[in-house]
Amino acid sequence: MAAVAEGGVSIPEAARIFPVGLTFIKKRLSLQRAGESLEPRQGGGPGPLLQEPETTVLRQELTARPDATLEERQEVLTAHCRTTARLSTISRGLHALQLPRKKKSDRQRAGRKGPPEVSSPYEESGE
Repeated sequence: MAAVAEGGVSIPEAARIFPVGLTFIKKRLSLQRAGESLEPRQGGGPGPLLQEPETTVLRQELTARPDATLEERQEVLTAHCRTTARLSTISRGLHALQLPRKKKSDRQRAGRKGPPEVSSPYEESGE
């Protein structure tokens, strides 16, 4: 963009170098002249419903009650953030947090005993 703005490269040449249309180059030049950022903008459609406050509440709720259902998490979000999110949105939000699927941590499982020892009917008894 700098070479085009300084006059070193023409707009059609820049469009050929970077396989884009002439209009794209012209729009970028007008943004640069206006002093605006050339960073890519968000695509079309509304932004995500679960913003930072909602994901923070979801994380806290997950650590406090790992076995809660999506409906219970929906009620918590409605109470704390006044957000009416559908169950699928909450599910996608939990998936986006990249949390482990285990509901109980290793510390919670430490006191659990294994299955009782069962002798096999095919083993010979030492009688």
